[in-house]
Amino acid sequence: MLEVRERVRWGDCDATGIIYYGAYIRLFQVAEEELLRACGLPFAELRQSRNVWIPRKAMHMEFHSPAQLDEEVAVTAYFTKVGVSSITMQFEVYRASDRKHRASGTLTVVNVDKPSMTKRPLPDEVRAMLSLYAR
Repeated sequence: MLEVRERVRWGDCDATGIIYYGAYIRLFQVAEEELLRACGLPFAELRQSRNVWIPRKAMHMEFHSPAQLDEEVAVTAYFTKVGVSSITMQFEVYRASDRKHRASGTLTVVNVDKPSMTKRPLPDEVRAMLSLYAR
């Protein structure tokens, strides 16, 4: 499991000063990028060197308590499934100071052939590297 820290920004909040639900996608994206980097697979390398393209297929979010403006949050991420062509990630968001649960979510991405946008298998080496952070 990987954990990143991030602050709830002004642009993440609605008029009441609490995090807007769509801002959790940004937090998940930050954690996803760092999770892939920790596996030795930064996004730029996936695309340029390994020809791996992983558009989003499905996302689910559940909100437990609202994060506030300027609050530091801890976002944990890990892979729950590394399939033949798909990857599913789990995210948990906590208030960093006391681990109060803010939100959770899953994201599934699918490796595709870029020109045709049809799914294709992930390279075996990539699957092996992702397994470092799989549960």
